[in-house]
Amino acid sequence: MPKRLFSPDNRFYIAYRKIRFLVSKGTLFSLPEVDGSTKKAFPKGTFRIISMNSFFMFMLAYLVVYLLNLFITAFTATLFDIPTVVYYDRVDFLIRGIDWTTDMVTGVFSVGVVAMFVLALLLLILYATVATETGILRLLVLWMIYHALTRFFGSIMVGALMGKEFGHVLLYMYVTDTPKVILSILVFVIMFTAGLLLFQLFLFSANTYFNDLRRSYRFRFLFNQFFIPFLLGNFFILLLKAPKFSYFDSSLNISGILIMIPLFVRSVSFHDMYFDEEPRTIRIRAQWIAVTIVFLVLFRIVFGIGVRL
Repeated sequence: MPKRLFSPDNRFYIAYRKIRFLVSKGTLFSLPEVDGSTKKAFPKGTFRIISMNSFFMFMLAYLVVYLLNLFITAFTATLFDIPTVVYYDRVDFLIRGIDWTTDMVTGVFSVGVVAMFVLALLLLILYATVATETGILRLLVLWMIYHALTRFFGSIMVGALMGKEFGHVLLYMYVTDTPKVILSILVFVIMFTAGLLLFQLFLFSANTYFNDLRRSYRFRFLFNQFFIPFLLGNFFILLLKAPKFSYFDSSLNISGILIMIPLFVRSVSFHDMYFDEEPRTIRIRAQWIAVTIVFLVLFRIVFGIGVRL
């Protein structure tokens, strides 16, 4: 009887051998890794290069979107016969406080915000058409979308709470504190939802460097491609505008974390992505780093003096 029970053809014997094998491998009570989760070796410094390239694209995109916002606001003010001077940290309106009218406040402090939303939509359409390309300029467009959305939603949320910029519009419309808080909470939820909806577009930026994006290094890629540049970028923006410091502008920039968080939330369960078989070269984009540095220097010098409209 025992021989039959443990004969090679007996199903109990086969099950016994499988259990013994799993125990020896230490995987009896855990699921084996799928192919997409297997380790993949990268050349040394790969993710540092990704962080460096993305940081300079972050800063270049910030300069473009930030200056566009300032000039739209300043130009709108000139339509109401308000002289302005654009500095690196603000738009200076050459008008007495008592001369502001409701129409002036509504127009000047809302047009720039709306323009950021329109810009984000146009850039989203552009990015969707080139999502499968592998050029580094796609990352610049992606960061511009991020900054435009941050300046749109952040201006509403932070402005409502602090009574700055778009908050002036709410003030002149006699919006009380309770609706302001409700509006801020609503924008908070919308920003988080926007991050969830844009998650896949952010993942597609990986095809600049890789032929696929697997679960085993997806989080590491997102961390180096987006989170590190976000932290370093916001810190460098503070240095760029020193000694001036604005709690409103800093809070607005930091509010972009609400778009970042969903990237890491969804990265846990999202499936592996495979792009193509074309060879990739992971290298520092020195020309774009040089362009960004030149723009940063010119930004501080020219707008430190001020540009009058």
